[in-house]
Amino acid sequence: MSTTLMAQSRFGYVSYVEIVKALPEYAIVEAHLDELEAKYEAEMERADREFNQKYADFIEEQSQLPDNIRMKRHKELQELMELSMAFKEEVNSAMREARHEMMKPLYEKVDEAVMKVCVDGGYDYILNTDDRSYIAINPKNGKDITKVLRKALKVE
Repeated sequence: MSTTLMAQSRFGYVSYVEIVKALPEYAIVEAHLDELEAKYEAEMERADREFNQKYADFIEEQSQLPDNIRMKRHKELQELMELSMAFKEEVNSAMREARHEMMKPLYEKVDEAVMKVCVDGGYDYILNTDDRSYIAINPKNGKDITKVLRKALKVE
């Protein structure tokens, strides 16, 4: 019985990522993300230069410093390195969050279009072909809805 029902099901399939990337807003989001990433990169490079300069100064002067000053500067360098690593982790987290927030409206737009195509096209379900979470799709039983979805979103 279930095999018969499955055979009678009508489904579509599409690469969700391909559709999202086709949206004109995608290029704008990517440009904003690239700009944000460039700012973070510049700050990390500045901090690295500062650390490297202080480290070079320390290496050059360490033999002439009293033990307590040498230990103090060594500790300062260690703290700078730890702060740098923490900042890099913070940047990675901030970039993930920014990507999520900036991409959310695009995914919502595609979600709505997919649902409309699903209902209007009389599909029982739509498969996302990204990440190959399926084993195989028989094109005789399913339909690639990429063109229909692009038309619904007015992207070519």
